[in-house]
Amino acid sequence: MKNKSLLPTIVLWAIGIVFLIPIYWVLVSSFKGDAEITRFPPTFFPETLVWQNYPDIWNKLKIGITFTNSFLVAVPTVALTVLFSSMAGYAFSKKRFLGRNVLFSGLIATMIVPPTVLLLPLYFIITKLGMFDSLLGLIIPFSVTVFAIFFTKQYIDDIPDEMLEAAKIDGSGDFHTFTRIIIPLIRPAITTLVIIDFVQNWNSFTMPLVLLQSESNYTLPLKLAMMLQNSDNVSWSKILAANVVSLVPALTVFLLLQKQFVNGLMAGAVKG
Repeated sequence: MKNKSLLPTIVLWAIGIVFLIPIYWVLVSSFKGDAEITRFPPTFFPETLVWQNYPDIWNKLKIGITFTNSFLVAVPTVALTVLFSSMAGYAFSKKRFLGRNVLFSGLIATMIVPPTVLLLPLYFIITKLGMFDSLLGLIIPFSVTVFAIFFTKQYIDDIPDEMLEAAKIDGSGDFHTFTRIIIPLIRPAITTLVIIDFVQNWNSFTMPLVLLQSESNYTLPLKLAMMLQNSDNVSWSKILAANVVSLVPALTVFLLLQKQFVNGLMAGAVKG
């Protein structure tokens, strides 16, 4: 019996180590010199810790500006996505209106469209709205997603209609019901959505590349890519240091919300 219980633990540890190896490699390589990074066989720990990689890349990337731009894009986009998508999910789940099922099916059908197909139409729309080369062009058009609507609707479906009817009898309006009943009950789903959407927007590269022209508006992934493109002699140690810095915000958000994230996944696993 002990061997049977030990085997899953060993397998899980082995899988965890495999997934952690790339992260460990990026971290330790960010403290190496360029010569040591390219050495074969590789060293699994820096022979000499090169702390200077971080100050150098901090100044070269203008981290203060690029971090601010990335946060100004990611945080409002996540907040608006959670707000609008949960409102839409509530409407599709608990409200009855003409064409509800057809409209929802049409929205779900758009999820099979590759994002690259929408790139050109989005570019023209954003340009016509005067948001080209503006951080607003990365926020407003992406402040609601079909995935987020579908995701929140699935959780709201599990809320008993009787509870909402009782609130209505007590004089609760739609806005009060949404903010006081729906939002607290789907908190695990919202937390999960925050993590997923924050990571996606923080790491976004294609749309900033298409929509941003001024270097002062560059987000962190775009600035890093431009630095690589404009450099004839790539310093891999500094590039890896920049990658470690870019990982910190997304990792911090996950660690702060991981308990609610796991609860959200477990709640979704036992649906129905």
